[in-house]
Parts: sequence; C-alpha cells; structure tokens
Amino acid sequence: MSLNLYSCRTGFITLYRNTIWDRPVKIKLSELRKQKFIEKVILHSHDQSLYLISVLFDGEERYVTDEKGNFLKSFSKLELQSKFDRLIVGQMILRHQSPYDEMIGLTEEKSDNTLEVLIGGEAYAYQAQDDESLH
Repeated sequence: MSLNLYSCRTGFITLYRNTIWDRPVKIKLSELRKQKFIEKVILHSHDQSLYLISVLFDGEERYVTDEKGNFLKSFSKLELQSKFDRLIVGQMILRHQSPYDEMIGLTEEKSDNTLEVLIGGEAYAYQAQDDESLH
C-alpha cells in the first residue's frame, strides 16, 4: 500500500491512498522523538522545491505531522533534515517521482520512475568513513 502525491493547479497537495479508507497514515513528530531508532526518513521533492516528509515506521510509510496534525512541509530541505538532528536515523533519502510520462501521454500503464538518493543517516555516515579519498 503505497502513498501517492499529486499536486493540483492551485498548488494544494492532495494525498490519497489506494485503499478503502482514502486516508494517508500519519505520525506526529513528537511521537517520533520518543523512538530510539528510525529506519528511514524520506524527503519527498515536489513542485517548486516543496518538500514533505515521511518515515518508515513499523514497516509502514507514514507522513510526519506537527502537533495540530498538519503535514511537515517546507521549501528548505535542510530545515526538514534539522528536525531529525538528535535522532538516530538508519537512512535519510530524497525521493522524487516525476509525472513526465503521464504529462506527455507515453503510457496508460502505471510505471514507477521514482528516484531515491541517500542524503544522510547512519548508512550515509558509514559509507563516508570507508572512503579514504576524502582525506
């Protein structure tokens, strides 16, 4: 059950899920701060440098919210990354899904053109330590 994001012309973001309930799974940032380890943090890149954030938690992807239930979003990737500065994160990735194929009418089938780039976390730090060419 994957979450999909689409932006509409007015700039609002509609989140939907391919399930009966039609509601995305959320988790508050305050609840995440109580965890000893977060497997994966995902920064979703959208139109005009808008970023939303989700985490892989208990085997399920959940969008992170503030205390009022609003999605954490920003035009600054670094601002969102800083929300996790004192937490142990396995992987922090930047994810981009392009609507290009659909926009030019290439296919009717659902194709996955997701790009994921490792940008932080314990896995990133471990890889950097192994690279002797940095020194």
